[in-house]
Amino acid sequence: MNFDKQKGPLCIIAASVCWSLGGVCIAFIPWGAMSIIGIRSFLAAIVFIIYKKSVKVNFTKGNILSALCLAATIILFVFANKLTTAAAAILLQFSAPVFIILIHLFFYKKKPRISEIVAVLVTIAGMLLFFFDQLDEGALIGNILAICSGMTFAGVFVCNKRDDCVPEQAILLGFAINAVIGLPFAFFQVTADISAWIAVFILGIVQVGFAYIFFSIGIKRTPALLACLITAMEPVLNPAWVAIATREIPGKFTILGGTVIVITVVLYNFWLDKHPEKPEILKILK
Repeated sequence: MNFDKQKGPLCIIAASVCWSLGGVCIAFIPWGAMSIIGIRSFLAAIVFIIYKKSVKVNFTKGNILSALCLAATIILFVFANKLTTAAAAILLQFSAPVFIILIHLFFYKKKPRISEIVAVLVTIAGMLLFFFDQLDEGALIGNILAICSGMTFAGVFVCNKRDDCVPEQAILLGFAINAVIGLPFAFFQVTADISAWIAVFILGIVQVGFAYIFFSIGIKRTPALLACLITAMEPVLNPAWVAIATREIPGKFTILGGTVIVITVVLYNFWLDKHPEKPEILKILK
């Protein structure tokens, strides 16, 4: 094997595996969502600063908007994991590419192609399947928050395309925002639970910090389509780890809806690769 040639895809695989640990780690932390968000973001920021050897952030409109979208995505996703199943949270967030189409339509007046309309409709159908499982009020709210996290995650990608946005700076600013917001809650909610502390350190250092390092290396050496296909591992592995560790088995409609969303995103990336258009707005990477 030519390691240098395979380095990019291997790094994307490593990033996807790291990202997939989010659900199972959150399941083992009994603290409130804001405490988890604050500590995880603080640890991730430290890892990111050590790797980049810089704390520079220019407060441009693009950086601020991207950071706010990232901060909102993290908050919504953690709350969603607390209220619904890990499978529902990550699979519904994976619908982000659909919201990119809608953002371009409503904010940039870019009319979608027929293929984009089909992708939106099929993905929405997949999202609706999540609500056919037996849900209590908390799970219902959790699913809604997960969909909202997909919306704000789409905002991250749209804002990162702005000329006045430097993605690395926006990511660091997003971590800082969540650390400032969440850490005060930690003083009142955290306990001396060893397993919880191990889980939150894995969240901050591995699931976020190392993941973005691997991704930043891999994406420079990996074709966009291949990277997208590899990152589809995350919404598959995330609920799998949770099921193994906690026996939280997603319902049949959750599995069916998630399958529809993942297949739609993957197939649409194949379509874009064969039928490119400027800009290729749905070639979305994690």
